[in-house]
Formats: sequence, C-alpha cells, structure tokens
Amino acid sequence: MAKKTKRRKTIAIIMASCIILLAAGMGYYFYQDKQKTTKQDYYMLDTDLVDEQTAIEKQLKADSRDATLDKPYVKLNPYGTSPLTALLLFNTAEKMKITVEVEGENADTTIESEVGSEYTTEHEVAVLGLYADKANTVKISAVTQDGKKTEKTITIQTDKLPAEMPTIDVKTSDTKRMEQTGNQLTFITPSTKYAYGVDSNGDVRWYSTKYNSHVFKELENGHLLYLTKYDNADDTYSLLLETDYLGKIYHAYSMTTEAESEQSGSSSKSAIHHDAIELPSGNLLLTINDDTKYMEDTMIEIDRQTGEVVKTIDLKDILPEEFYKDYKARSDGKVDWFHQNAIWYDESDDSIIISSRSQDTVMKIDYDSTKIKWILSDKEGWPDSYKKYLLNPIGDNFKYPAGQHAVEILPDQDDNSDTVDILLYDNNEVITRGDEDESGKYSEAVQYRINEKTKKVEMVFSFGKDLGEDYWTEIVGGARYMETTGNYLVNFGHRKDGKESSIIEVNQAGEVVFEMNLTSFPESAWAYRAERFSLYPASYDYKMTEDE
Repeated sequence: MAKKTKRRKTIAIIMASCIILLAAGMGYYFYQDKQKTTKQDYYMLDTDLVDEQTAIEKQLKADSRDATLDKPYVKLNPYGTSPLTALLLFNTAEKMKITVEVEGENADTTIESEVGSEYTTEHEVAVLGLYADKANTVKISAVTQDGKKTEKTITIQTDKLPAEMPTIDVKTSDTKRMEQTGNQLTFITPSTKYAYGVDSNGDVRWYSTKYNSHVFKELENGHLLYLTKYDNADDTYSLLLETDYLGKIYHAYSMTTEAESEQSGSSSKSAIHHDAIELPSGNLLLTINDDTKYMEDTMIEIDRQTGEVVKTIDLKDILPEEFYKDYKARSDGKVDWFHQNAIWYDESDDSIIISSRSQDTVMKIDYDSTKIKWILSDKEGWPDSYKKYLLNPIGDNFKYPAGQHAVEILPDQDDNSDTVDILLYDNNEVITRGDEDESGKYSEAVQYRINEKTKKVEMVFSFGKDLGEDYWTEIVGGARYMETTGNYLVNFGHRKDGKESSIIEVNQAGEVVFEMNLTSFPESAWAYRAERFSLYPASYDYKMTEDE
C-alpha cells in the first residue's frame, strides 16, 4: 500500500507539473500572439543610421577647421542623399548673423533665408534649392550686431538630374496670385521612386536619392517624415525617417513586418501603406496591416523616441462585422475591405478623421475611446445601429465622396464652433456605395462644411467637375488648402491610366493660377499627392548633432 500511495503521489506531482508547464506554454503563446497583433516586435529605432550622421559631421568639422567667410568650406550633398543642397561651414572673428541666397532664374524663383536667430562666430549654413546641372550662384551676407555687413559670392556646381525624373510642363504660373510664400516649392509625393520639389517655373530645386512612397510630411520642428527603403533595389518600403531637406537623419524606424501592402501597378511593397501623421504628443500615428487576411484597416501609434507601439486601433472593432466578413477577397485571399488612405488629427476635440476608399466613407472617431462621432457616407448598406452617426446632406447638387483620398481639416471658415470644414479629393469611383450614374465621369476637390451638433453637411466648394472625364482619376490624388491665399492645390494624380499627373492650383473663384503636367515617369511613379512646403520652415534651424 505504501508503495502504491507513493507511486500515486509521484504521478500526481508529474501531472501537476505538466499542467503548470502547459499553462505556462499557453500563456507564452497568448503573450506572443498579443505582441504579434500589436506589432511591438516589428518597429524599432535604427540608431546605426543616426550614428553614421554623427560620424559624417565630425569629419566635416575637421575638414572645415580653418574655413573663413572669405574662404568658406563648401560640401555639396553633405549627407549623401540630397544632391541639390550644400552645407557651408566657416568662422568669423566677430559674432554675425548669416543670410544665404540661391540666385533663381527670376525674382520669384530666388531662394533666400536667414540662418538661425542668434549672432555667433561659428556658422553652419544649409544651402537649399540649387538647380541641377548648373554652376549655381550663391550669395552669403553676414551682419554684425552693430549693423556692419560683409558679402561673399560663391559658385556651386551640381550634377544632372536622374534619367527617371519626369517631363515637367508648366502651363500656367501666375506668381502674383498663387501661394508662393517663404521659399515654397510644389513637392511631389510619389507612389514609388523619387520625391522632388519644383519651383513656379517647373524647375526641380530639390530631390532625394532615396526612393519615397506615399509618406512625405512636414513635422512641427520643420523636419520631414519620409518613408523609404534601406536600398532602392529592395522590394519593400520598410524605413521611416525623420529627416530634413539636407538629408540629415534625426530618427530612423525600421519595419520588419511581413504584413505588407503591394503598391498598385508596381513590384514594390510597403510596411506603411498610405499615411502617417504627427500627434500633439510628438508620437507618430501610422496606417499599417495586421497579420490577418484583412488589409489596410489598422493604425498604430509609436513613441517618437523609442519606436515602441503604445496604441493600436483596429477598424474591425469599430465598423459592422458584415462590412469585412462579406467583402469579396482578392485573388491572393486578402480582403481589402477598408483601404484606409488618410488620417488627420483634430486638436479641437482630440479626434481623428480617416478616409476609407473601399467603403466610400470619411469618418471621425474619438482618439482615446475610438467611438464614432460622425460618418460622411451614402446611407446605402449601413445597419440601423450606425444611422445615428450618418450626416444628413443639405443644399442643391450635394454629392457624397466615392473612392476618395487626402482628407484634411481646414482652419475655421465661418466663425462657428459647431462646424468643421474638411477638404478631400473625390475620385468619384464608387467602390461599395454612392451614385453609380456619376461614377467615372470626373474627379474633384470638395470642401464640405459639417455641423457636428445637428449632423448636417453641405458642399461649399468644389473644383474638377467641369474638367470632365479627361481629368477623372480612378486611383490616387489629393487636395490641399493654401492658408495664406485661400487657394486650393489639386492633384489629379492618375490621369490617362496612370500615364500623366496634373497639379492645378485654383483660387476661391475656381480660377486656375498654376498648372503643371507630369509625364514620362517610371511605372507607378505618378503623383500620389502634391504638397506646397517651404524649404526653410519657420521652425527649422539646422545644427550639427554635437551643437544641439
């Protein structure tokens, strides 16, 4: 009996141990699964790239040790990725403030900027906006605190543009009426290949040798948020940079997820498929894919300093289950039921506005709780429980957006705290719901005014309908509001089956003040979006890392 009892105890102990180990294993499995769905393992800081920049700067400092204003040290393309920029380094005996000017073809295309806000004897001058394949005339003006001025003119020779650059044809350029303040260029964000900026004459004045896809944003500090590849030959856009126009990298985020999106019409893929924005906290909100069969319906917030994922928003948790479960899968089994292509943050109520191409829907959700505030969409197919969120149209000739892109919130337009004005590019391509009789006839930029209390919506501006089917774009496109002039910059990015992109700036009366056509670009290198940014943002002040 004693032996049997002992044996039973031993068996019981072994079984208990197995149960404990099994539970631990299951716990580990669920932990790993949770980590997988939050993408925690997929996003990390790449400090090596930042360290490489520091090494470059140390060498530049050493090489420029004896440079003076009369003989400044000139380094073209200092970080190796921005060929139409240069860095000037020199010392002065007296404390001085520097202004740099790149001579343009005319007064409207001359780029001039004051460097920094302090008088100093050590000078690090970012020269931006050089012409390609030209001996550029660059003027340096130095002023002491008592007003004594010294000038120096130098020449900087640049190389030709890459052969893959498009043919650029500026048809209209009314510089007196177009938005052209503070050294602004029109920047082309491509679906793939080169990102570049052109002046009012259509001359390329900036580009990066690192390919870009979809994400090209100006941050609060004047830096750029830039989606690229480690190597242009790679098949995936897996590197998100905080950089500047000189090409200096401040943060680098490596994305190793296999849940990537295929770029339309291209062999390239992307870890961030359409958009990324900066939140008031400084963190970044990105559109990604999760590891399920459902595509382009997830957002993550990552910590700007660490790359850690701190919030995940899965749109399958917000919208009706039948929207994604009943949506037809692609030939590869993936279900692109939402296809999120834009995010915009509303600081007035801590919310975000997002655009769903596949659902022909724009919606606003509370950022903290992810509860829906309103939905701009044709009412077809929405369950009864969602109808309280749907906006009700007012006014004649109202049209819901279809397959739209590039939603943004405008500055206050009517001095009414109950309303919000949004601008978007209506591709007018019905995917799931909308006016199928109008679908495919034209594309347009549309400004909607939404009363968030009464849930009423009206169209207050549109441009593009009169251009007709020739300017209809099945995919891509954008619209941006120009805050100084009140103009609209509209990008018909996929004209003629993707063979042409047209960027048109119009004033509030719908009059064209700038028009530029892009042709002969590589496959899929159409203008995904067009932006109007300054080469020298007010918040930007270049400094080497050791000086920061």
